[in-house]
Amino acid sequence: MVPHNRIIEISPNGYLTKDNRHRLERVLRLRVGDTFVITNGCGKEAVATLQKDGQYSVSDWVEPQREPKVEVTLFVALSKGDRLEWIIEKAVEMGVTKIVPLISERCIVKDPNKNKIERWQKIAESAMIQCGGCILPELSQPIELTKIPLPGQDVLPLFLYEENLNYSIDGLKSFSDKYTNVWLVSGPEGGFTSEEVEFFKNNNWKTIWLGKRLFRMDTAPIVALANILAPYWL
Repeated sequence: MVPHNRIIEISPNGYLTKDNRHRLERVLRLRVGDTFVITNGCGKEAVATLQKDGQYSVSDWVEPQREPKVEVTLFVALSKGDRLEWIIEKAVEMGVTKIVPLISERCIVKDPNKNKIERWQKIAESAMIQCGGCILPELSQPIELTKIPLPGQDVLPLFLYEENLNYSIDGLKSFSDKYTNVWLVSGPEGGFTSEEVEFFKNNNWKTIWLGKRLFRMDTAPIVALANILAPYWL
C-alpha cells in the first residue's frame, strides 16, 4: 500500500520546499518527530523524519522495485481542453519514462504557453507520488512531428494507426518483451495525415492496430500503454 504522506523532494540539503512543507505541516498536520515517505524522483525512496523549521532527516535510501523494466517514451499529440492533462496523469501512473507533446498537422493547439507546460509538470509529479512511483518522467517541450529523432536499433518504435498493417493489440506483449526501450506515438482526434503516416513508415516505425473499435485520442494511448506495461505491475 502506498502511504498517503508521500512527497518528492529532489533537493539534497535536508530542507523541504515550500509546497512540501505546506502539504506535510498544514494539510496532513504532521509535527516534529513524525515520519513520512520521500522519493528523489530518480528511483529511490526513504522514510524521513520531520524536524524543526522545515528540515528533515532521512534513513537509508532503498529501491522499492515498483518501476517497469521497459522504458516507454510516449509521443502524444497536443489537444484542446484537458485531454492531454488526463493522458499525462494516466501515463505517469502506468510508468512511462518520458512524455513528448507532439505537434502534428491536425492538432488544433499548436503552441501551448509556459503556464500550461508548468501545469503538465505538476500533474506528472502528483501522479508519480500518488501511484507509488519513484522515477519522475521527463516532460519534454512540444516538438513538431517531423522533428522526432530516428529511433535507435535498441528501440521498438510504434505508432497507433486505424488499420492492421504490422501489429495488433493482442500481439503487443509478445514482441515488446524483446525490447527494453519502446517509443509510442499517438495522434490527434483527426488522426495522422497520409504524409505523416508515410513519414513514420519511411523511418521504420511499425503500426499498432487497437482493433475494430475506434478510440478517442485520449483513450487510445492509454489502451496501448496498458498492454505494454501491465505485465510489469505484478
